[in-house]
Amino acid sequence: MTHLRATPSPSLVLLVAALAALSAAACTDAGPDDDHDEPSDFEPVPSPDDGKADVAGIPATFDRHLVMSDALFTDVDTVTAAELQRFFEASPYRNRSWLADATIDGAPASEAIVAASRAAGINPVVMVARMQVEKSLVSKTVRPTGSRVDYAFGCGCPDNRPCNPTFKGLDRQVACAATTFRRWYDGSVAGDGLWVMGRAKRTLDPLSVTPRSHATASHYAYTPWVLTGSGGNWLAWNVSRRYFRHLDAQGALD
Repeated sequence: MTHLRATPSPSLVLLVAALAALSAAACTDAGPDDDHDEPSDFEPVPSPDDGKADVAGIPATFDRHLVMSDALFTDVDTVTAAELQRFFEASPYRNRSWLADATIDGAPASEAIVAASRAAGINPVVMVARMQVEKSLVSKTVRPTGSRVDYAFGCGCPDNRPCNPTFKGLDRQVACAATTFRRWYDGSVAGDGLWVMGRAKRTLDPLSVTPRSHATASHYAYTPWVLTGSGGNWLAWNVSRRYFRHLDAQGALD
């Protein structure tokens, strides 16, 4: 399938640039998913029953040292805005997500998320999975109230401290999360990031993790927890795998 790039609007580009400069301490201490309340996300993702292989780039069995590959993490053309819109309309939760009708700066949420992700060089599916991991937003059929949407990605909300109002709003959260993921990825590549591929470090669980990809380093910089079976990067892996499998079943990954 040919994937057409969504062109970021000038206002989105300016917002991404501005928030990139502010996000240095935005998401480094994200908590263990206190606002996640979707029980099905903790269920094992079934293996393909149609003879297809698992989606390349995300392990079929959880490995805390390899959440996903760099190729998958940076594949900005995995889905188009139209394919993400179909995903919201027929979600993995057998419902129509409220995000199918949501707008960000006047554009459909699907278009805005794809545009911000591509501007930062991050796979849009990684971003959508993060929305679910942080606030269970994808599985909701009605727009949540309060801080769930205002801080959809937990960006600017360190542990045990109030959220930074600079990052309040879905538009700012999308830009903040995308640029933060990319900054930590680039920091791993450069060797001066908070987490670096090939360099062992302890999580807040605490467990020793030696990232085997820059993408994995970025995930741990964003959320320094493993929490196998209960949250952290295990949940990010499980939700991401579920979403990629669902998109594949919808034909988006052909």
